[in-house]
Amino acid sequence: MTAWQPLLSRREQLPHALLLSGRPGLGISLLAETFAQSLLCQAPGGNGLPCMECQSCNWFAQGNHPDYRLIQPDSMAPELESESPAKKEKKRSDQIRIEQIRALEGFLAIGTHRGGLRIIVLDPADAMNLASQSALLKSLEEPPPATLFLLVSSRTRRLLPTVRSRCQILATPLPPLDLSLKWLEEQGITNSEAALAMAAGAPIAALEAAQVQAPQSGFIDRLKNPGFDPIALAQLCDGMEISLVLGWLQRWAYDLLSVNCIGKVRYHPHEVDAITELANRMDSIALTHLLHRLSKAMSLSQHPLNAKLFFEDIFLEYRRTINKTG
Repeated sequence: MTAWQPLLSRREQLPHALLLSGRPGLGISLLAETFAQSLLCQAPGGNGLPCMECQSCNWFAQGNHPDYRLIQPDSMAPELESESPAKKEKKRSDQIRIEQIRALEGFLAIGTHRGGLRIIVLDPADAMNLASQSALLKSLEEPPPATLFLLVSSRTRRLLPTVRSRCQILATPLPPLDLSLKWLEEQGITNSEAALAMAAGAPIAALEAAQVQAPQSGFIDRLKNPGFDPIALAQLCDGMEISLVLGWLQRWAYDLLSVNCIGKVRYHPHEVDAITELANRMDSIALTHLLHRLSKAMSLSQHPLNAKLFFEDIFLEYRRTINKTG
């Protein structure tokens, strides 16, 4: 409830636009969806949560509420069984397209179903390109009555300053440690503390990481060895989600630099001995350059590319870095 109460407090005096921000793995998409359903619910509970029983909640659950629109990239929408095989094979856009924003004009031009509130959720809002954001600005600058825009983003710097300035920004904090650990244990995660540390305290990201623990452990075992084979590791990772693997490497490199500079491990407390042994013989400037390179690589991870060659290049640079002594 850490994030829910500040959001609920805005219920009586809603702005025309709210930007929910927070790191990945905190569940801000679910938070936005639940808040939208609560606002449209005909009989929300004392805690502000939707009743799940009224006609409005039934419409919402079926995905056809007349006063609600969810705008997402095509790549996040579920595939329909009626789609042709050719259409299913075609790469779907990772951006919120300007056509999707312009399509809201008809929705905003008509009255609401019961004369109440109308809600548009853009998730993730940072998936809008510049043209889409510019098209949205008109509605944010001259919002129709009884309309709430809910923008969801883990990368708010990708939004235009003019978009951000027209929203009330609500940062989602990390939940208390004890609640996160309890929730992870309820999901069947045995080593919840290690999983939570790997995810920098974000419980949903920790759950996702724990579900790929075996390949991740094998990946980390290779990184510990200064003489590992980058080509073999690239072959092993071929077929995995690029951003997932890059995230593993980023967190590992961050811990190497952190130990090298201040003697502390953040993401891999169970690997402190191996990290310390590597970090003590490394060049901090080279590690900083590696992290910068990984950050740039992450921004390219969604673009069409040869994943195996991409991994080979990154892993070769990592091996050069860990063998460059300070």
